Amino acid sequence: MLVLLVALVVLAAPAAAFWRSTGSGIGSAATATLTAPTSVTVAPTSLPNVAVNWPASTSPPSPTGYYITRTRAGVTAAACATSTTSTIAGTTCTDTSVPSGTYTYTVTAVYRSWTAVSSPSGSVVVWTPSKVAFTVQPANATAGVAITPSIAVTVEDASGTAVPVAGIAVIVSIGVNAGGGTLSGTLTGSTNSSGVTSFAGVSINKAASGYTLAAASIGLTSATSSTFIISAAAASRFVITSAAVSGAASASATLGAVTVHEQDAFGNPAIAPVGGTTVNLASNSAGTRIFSATSGGSSITTMTISAGSTSASFYYGDTRAGSPTITVSGSLTSGTQLETITAGTAALLAFGQQPTNAAASQTITPAITAVIEDQFGNLTTSTVAVTIAIAHNAGGLLPGTLYGTKTVQASAGIATFSGLSIDGAVLGLGGNGNGYTLKVTSGALTSATSIAFNIT
Repeated sequence: MLVLLVALVVLAAPAAAFWRSTGSGIGSAATATLTAPTSVTVAPTSLPNVAVNWPASTSPPSPTGYYITRTRAGVTAAACATSTTSTIAGTTCTDTSVPSGTYTYTVTAVYRSWTAVSSPSGSVVVWTPSKVAFTVQPANATAGVAITPSIAVTVEDASGTAVPVAGIAVIVSIGVNAGGGTLSGTLTGSTNSSGVTSFAGVSINKAASGYTLAAASIGLTSATSSTFIISAAAASRFVITSAAVSGAASASATLGAVTVHEQDAFGNPAIAPVGGTTVNLASNSAGTRIFSATSGGSSITTMTISAGSTSASFYYGDTRAGSPTITVSGSLTSGTQLETITAGTAALLAFGQQPTNAAASQTITPAITAVIEDQFGNLTTSTVAVTIAIAHNAGGLLPGTLYGTKTVQASAGIATFSGLSIDGAVLGLGGNGNGYTLKVTSGALTSATSIAFNIT
């Protein structure tokens, strides 16, 4: 029975039913319209990356995206990397690497298969900068003073036409640095709406002929200016430009030549005026100071930097060893230099530590010293042997005898006699022991005699 029932269901024919009605009625339907963006805007001029803006479409339905096109001379191309199948949701885009020319832009709203195209934007002239050029060259100027008129640099396209777009950054620097100068002032700027950048207040501090400036802007070919000259400013100071002198003490001026320049405030040599510039010469040495115009020449106290010249020289001598300061002065700010004077050749002996009164046969303290000096009394570094002996013996009938180290080797110009004593006079046998003196000798050096002292 079950099998028979299944067979009847499978083999049965399909059934159909329908109803009929008659009459009349009234109905309504709603419609929707996609509206295009209005007021598509671009700048009147632009670099190759063009910014495009538009308001959002206000219709229902809201667009699912927009695509943008640009038109030049009747030829339309996709823009902002969009297409009918690749839209953007925002209301602004940047169209990159646009060739030079004049364009209008349109924006198309898209909703499913619907599209709505905006009216064209205003025209935008696209410029492609290629290089920078000096359009006002640097003029000759004075050190530290602004170059006038102000230097101007223009951004140009490949044909040399100014690119009238504001905001392009430009910098200037020294190209050929003929005098080792430093460029000061405002060295960076941006183009104005004409594509020009002006650099006011630019100056260089070192005088020289043959300077150039360089102008640059990122991605553009740089430019080099024409050559120009920077002259020294007015003289303001004396400067000793030669190396410090060093030499032995002398009664004549043989050290040098010492060169004095008159300079401006930036260290540039300044030319002496008609009549020359007088320079006063001085030294703070405690010895005898000698200046001369030539080596070993007559003593002078002033010299003249001749008209049309920037410097003059002199020679120096000094009898006192040490580090004297030479000063050059006059109508300009003074200049100084520290010199080095050393002792001359060993010439004479002198007592450093004189002998003092002492008891007979007792060590004289402090230890007696002899110094080896040059002819001007400056301590030398000699290491010669020095001998000491009694010069005047106050011992009466029984003269005193000197005991201790009588000959010593000097060190750094000083001979120290340790352990010296005198047995002294024997009182009552004709002497009172008052008035001894000692003498130091060393070869051809001039000897020296001590002050008198007593042995009791």
